[in-house]
Amino acid sequence: MSYILGHSAATPGWYVITVGGECDMNAAPSLSVAVEAAFQRGASTIVVDLNEVTFIDSTAIGILLAARERLLRSGGSFEVVCNVPAVTRILEIVGVEAVAGVR
Repeated sequence: MSYILGHSAATPGWYVITVGGECDMNAAPSLSVAVEAAFQRGASTIVVDLNEVTFIDSTAIGILLAARERLLRSGGSFEVVCNVPAVTRILEIVGVEAVAGVR
């Protein structure tokens, strides 16, 4: 029920969104705002860092997949960084790892 969210422009065109804690329907509005802010700032690449996430649900996964699709349509790229086995396993089960380039 708790989460942390940070975001920053790494270099021109690159945007990093860092999420920690439980990335669920309570965190989804903030995650969506961070993703939209990246688009508004002209991001051509978005990297979502889930290394501090303890749980992720379908609401957050949907936001990530929608962002990926939007970036790909505009010629951009999208990556998820996660080394938390429980979260990576969820991403594998629902197929996110196969399509979103989880590292």
